[in-house]
Amino acid sequence: MPIDPQIEAMFAGQPEWPPIRGQSIDELRQAVRDSSTMLPPPPVTLASVADRSIAGPAGDVPVRIYTPQGSGPFPVTCYFHGGGFVLGDLDTQDMIARGLAAGAETIVISVHYRLAPEHKFPAAPEDCWAAVQWAAANAASINGDASRLAVAGDSAGGVLANGMAIQALEEGGPRLAAVINWYGPAIHPLPEGGSMAEFEHGPVLRADDVRYFHELYIESPEQDEDYRASSIKAKSHKGLPPHFIATAEIDPARDAAESYEPVLKDAGVEVEMKRYPGMIHGFVSWIGFLPGAQEAMADACTFLKRQFAVVNQPA
Repeated sequence: MPIDPQIEAMFAGQPEWPPIRGQSIDELRQAVRDSSTMLPPPPVTLASVADRSIAGPAGDVPVRIYTPQGSGPFPVTCYFHGGGFVLGDLDTQDMIARGLAAGAETIVISVHYRLAPEHKFPAAPEDCWAAVQWAAANAASINGDASRLAVAGDSAGGVLANGMAIQALEEGGPRLAAVINWYGPAIHPLPEGGSMAEFEHGPVLRADDVRYFHELYIESPEQDEDYRASSIKAKSHKGLPPHFIATAEIDPARDAAESYEPVLKDAGVEVEMKRYPGMIHGFVSWIGFLPGAQEAMADACTFLKRQFAVVNQPA
């Protein structure tokens, strides 16, 4: 399976991204931040982008609120960035939040949850849950419509989005219209073999990088049984909102993300899953110039708009 020619050209002549294990966390975070903030944003226009903080279980949680053009009230989507639960912030995936807000015509609340190893599981999902609850309670104050609420995330953020949908169902609300998951695994630790073996050496994300992130985030095997870490292990998936699952063809995490589709379908959940040929892990961040990333964003936005449109229709 050939890598996308544009991705291949992008990496041509560049030094290989080093294995994550053995690098200092601070240096790794800075390197990811530097490389991410150099990427061009999608050519979209928004009404406003504003930073603020909301109350979380262990202090304030930074968020960035993206408002699309138009009169509103708009649907609201809580977005959780990727980075293996160790990396990333409001800037590193700013381009994804912008694309989602403009493309789906939704307010996007991007959440900078606490990161490992300083804050291990379940700090990240606890912060994300606080953001979902805040969005449901305060949507009107940001020109949003609480009856049209969704969650989205890429990679680790996709794991968090999956978990938020299950938690909302188990706790009796808020009701979610949809889940957008770009290549977030449904099970931890990721099963060996399959795509983990096939793409052991990447490109970019290696199988051992995945293992190392897991070591930094999860403290005990019991935590892997929690649906907030492994959505596939929830007691029940019946009644979950529709899910959009996007995977990259050339990605060690591919099989662990795709494994969620049959589980959801068996529970009667609407699922749209698409594998993007030639793409690698993290590709949606290249929405500013990569057609494959633009396609994955457009597909997610189409799905999201369709789900928002049916929320208030009579049964």
